Amino acid sequence: MATNAASVPTASVGDYVGWLARRWWLVALAVAIGAIGGLGVAATQPKVYVSETKVLVMQVGQDTTVKVNLDTESQVVRSTTVGSAAKNLINTDTPVEELVSRVTVTVPANTSVLSITFDAPTVAEAQRGSQAFAQAYLDQRAAEAQKNVDVQGAAMRDEIAGLTKQLDEVAAQLVGLAANSADRQKAVQKQQILTAQINTLNSRLIPLLATTVKPGNILSAATKPTSPAKPDMMLYLVSGVAIGLLLGLAGALVLDRMDSRIYHSRQIPYRNDVPVLMEVQRGRGAAVADAASALGREFSLLRNVLRVAAGAARGGRPSATDALLICGAAPGPAVEFVVANLAAAFARSGERVVIVCTDSTSHLPDLLGVSPSRGLGDVIAGDVTLDNALYAVPAIRGVSLLGAGRLDPRVELPVATVSDLLAQLQQQADRVLLATAPPSRAVDAQALSEIAASVLLVVETRVARADDVEESVEQVARVQGPLAGLLVVRSPRVARKFKRKVAAVPVAEAPTVPVSELPRAGRDFDQTMVIPRVGEDGDRIEFWAPGSDTVAKKANSKRNSSSDQTTSADLR
Repeated sequence: MATNAASVPTASVGDYVGWLARRWWLVALAVAIGAIGGLGVAATQPKVYVSETKVLVMQVGQDTTVKVNLDTESQVVRSTTVGSAAKNLINTDTPVEELVSRVTVTVPANTSVLSITFDAPTVAEAQRGSQAFAQAYLDQRAAEAQKNVDVQGAAMRDEIAGLTKQLDEVAAQLVGLAANSADRQKAVQKQQILTAQINTLNSRLIPLLATTVKPGNILSAATKPTSPAKPDMMLYLVSGVAIGLLLGLAGALVLDRMDSRIYHSRQIPYRNDVPVLMEVQRGRGAAVADAASALGREFSLLRNVLRVAAGAARGGRPSATDALLICGAAPGPAVEFVVANLAAAFARSGERVVIVCTDSTSHLPDLLGVSPSRGLGDVIAGDVTLDNALYAVPAIRGVSLLGAGRLDPRVELPVATVSDLLAQLQQQADRVLLATAPPSRAVDAQALSEIAASVLLVVETRVARADDVEESVEQVARVQGPLAGLLVVRSPRVARKFKRKVAAVPVAEAPTVPVSELPRAGRDFDQTMVIPRVGEDGDRIEFWAPGSDTVAKKANSKRNSSSDQTTSADLR
């Protein structure tokens, strides 16, 4: 049982994520739209194919101690010089800058390999472009290396020619010098030096001229792409889903903030003078909970609380009747559910219960398995007596129903007349439950709360709004109605658009049972519920229970004495 705490209830983690559970459909819809949108945008993008060519870069020249800088070589591949050569190989009119912008060069770690990729709208163009840039790079590097060889060779030849000329001049000087002269010795030494230099240069020139320039080679030819590299369908799909998820979450949060419906008791406007007596779950199964079930025990606890709250709610003021008024904050099936289970709870304690329904649109009779043809409207109009308008509830022993009958919803109830009728019912019944329409739809609840012993306001989640609760409490407070508290009924998720027609178990039409024939509460009364059965001949079959013989005899004698008045209208 949940009651209001001494302070304002604080939100829990479940409250912060509850809106997501309530608006999951919006998030799912946004994600689906985002995914479809992402794929749609990807479908409109032009297809791009990428081909890759791998080139092994080798050292050129005689100095093998210098390593090739592959980062520099990768920039050479994307140079305009190589781009112009590749353009000539491809034989295209595309500008060099655009061709270069399509090239991507990467260097695998710890290798001397350049990975040259080229993207193009078609597979053939991608292959030709990648292969052309790889070949143009190797050709450019070979030409540059050959140019360096030629320059070095020319420089060596020029140096050899100069040394040779000097050597000839020294040889001419030796002819005119004496054999033992100092000048001759100097000339001979110079001749030897020049000869050694020329021999050294020749030893370097010959290998240089014999060098074969090999800048590198193509390890793998341009690959043939089997699918376009762009657009990336997975990337667009994930991006669309992410955008849809963010928009869905934002939209769900905004809708939840704009939604004033109550989804749990913590959303009810907090009032110190109006406690939340209980919060129960309305299932999709049987209308009346079994006494041994958890829900049945909860209603038994609520019954005990209402007995005490009836006196405390009026603050000691006397009431015209001892009726318990039950109404909802908003139209919904929760009031019918609560009235039926409260009636069963009071009946299980040995009380004789009469349910008075003033709502002509209520399906409470269908829920209880009763098909009344007369009701409160007929009694007020004087067409039938109060005893003839009462109908026994077949599934709950000790409970009778006074339906709305021919009540005109456009005409207000005569409170004085209804008060007199309730006083007559309470002369022989132990408990009267008064079910009315919500205060937001009719004034019956406010008018009858003046004469009721206490008022129970039912708040159905997913149906009632915070404004409905505040308005209902305010209407009862204006007439100083004895509002005992609130009962929160957690409605199933499918109850947002509930079906007003209640599917009840088919039962025979219950005969009219006067109030005087209802079993009285006492120690001799057996509290075991007796469910009437219908035999093949249409007669009701009562299971025997202790103390039930006298009641059966009285009922049979009274029906026999008035057999001339028992018609098909009496067996409804």
